[in-house]
Amino acid sequence: LCTNADATGIARWKKFANDSAAIPFSNNYSLALDGSVDHATLDSTYPSITGSKSISGWFRFNNTSMNGFTTTTANQYGILFWTADTVFFRTGGGPRTFTLSSAITTNTWYHIAFTGDGTSLKCYVNGAQSGTTQTDGDWQIKEFFRGGTSFYFGGDVDEIALWENTALSGTDIATIANAGAPSGSKAIDLANYTGLTNWWRMGDSDGGQGTTITDVIGGNDLTTSHTNPFIEETP
Repeated sequence: LCTNADATGIARWKKFANDSAAIPFSNNYSLALDGSVDHATLDSTYPSITGSKSISGWFRFNNTSMNGFTTTTANQYGILFWTADTVFFRTGGGPRTFTLSSAITTNTWYHIAFTGDGTSLKCYVNGAQSGTTQTDGDWQIKEFFRGGTSFYFGGDVDEIALWENTALSGTDIATIANAGAPSGSKAIDLANYTGLTNWWRMGDSDGGQGTTITDVIGGNDLTTSHTNPFIEETP
């Protein structure tokens, strides 16, 4: 026999279960960068990433020109957001240029990803391929958030992830970019994506304190050039 009290209790339990299932992945911090000197160095560099690979993250730009994402040394291997609609990506095969389908704007969060399979190099913005497919080559990464010895990133970044031996599909990237809540909590748990080798959560694994950005997957931590760079603003 089910009483009214029992029925009420069951209804409340179901509502709690449904609400809990809807709670997005916890994301409390992002990394703030001033665009002039702020950057981050790796414990161990990546001299050559070959074959299939992917990199993604969330970005909010303070300006739309000359924002470095990754680099090695002055030869400027890596990714550089050059203008509002142009991205340079220098691989081991030479410089590649993406002309984005839509120009980026300031003070707006964007999910941006790149994939390569050794032959084709693609750029995705907010889950959709943007610009024409380029020729892939090996990737080299020594530092984050500046290009060469200049071109520092100005703005905020979050949830940077690197995959080796995996070129994410367009469907995977669309899911990562769009599966979260409409605003304020778009990050999702990436741990179940095959081939994820490094994941820097930009303060969420470090209590929003200090100069270390923990790599929660591969143990290759980042060290920032400035103290307590985290802010409580997220995609």
